[in-house]
Amino acid sequence: MNNSNHFDSIAEVFNRMWYFSDDYKDFVIQHIINDLSLTPNDILADVGGGTGTFTSRLMDEIGLQKAYCIEPSSTMCDEASKLKNITSLCSDAHGFLAQHIPFTKILLKEVIYHIPKTELYWKNVYGAMPHGGKLLIITRPQKIAFPFFAAAKEAFARNQPPYKLIESQLRKCGFEVATIQRSHTFTLPKESWYEMLRHRFMSDLSIFSDKEIEAGIVEIEQIYPEETINIIDNLIFITATKK
Repeated sequence: MNNSNHFDSIAEVFNRMWYFSDDYKDFVIQHIINDLSLTPNDILADVGGGTGTFTSRLMDEIGLQKAYCIEPSSTMCDEASKLKNITSLCSDAHGFLAQHIPFTKILLKEVIYHIPKTELYWKNVYGAMPHGGKLLIITRPQKIAFPFFAAAKEAFARNQPPYKLIESQLRKCGFEVATIQRSHTFTLPKESWYEMLRHRFMSDLSIFSDKEIEAGIVEIEQIYPEETINIIDNLIFITATKK
């Protein structure tokens, strides 16, 4: 299953699968606002914005001039189009830039591994962005702290580019780069976590069959026998500013 088809298949349940907690969403939203220095004068491009949940929330909290949710999955984009305060565009990262739509700030939340030819992409972003514009990449270290089964952790590590490589590429294009690592821990009922795994809430899980997912859940159950499970999310926030 490729990534586009994967996200098409989970579009209707995506928001529920990625719910986590209100505290978690507040944590991420506040850091996005601060790191991007968002103001009402900004035009935000949320690349890989999925169903537009974060795009819409940022629009509401800041009162942005304009907010685009750019999403290559047509079914995910259809979900985003139901949110009337944002503009949804069915496009990939490179395709959006090719449309020459003005923006001042750009967000790439947990999508960097889906973008091919990243060096070319950063170069084109730099050229399209006004002076003082900012790019925020939210990613994770290759060694994920999620309570995944071993094979899922290995799959995640294979797909995740080292953040130092991203920093190097951005600096090469002329960006001023700052990186902060932040962690948030929350607790879920174990069955909720297992439901997320069964729905393959992350694209890295799309390679596993139902049988392999169930075997993985048995593996996790042996490590976490309690009724609830702690989810530690270690996030890396990379801010690139065009000076």
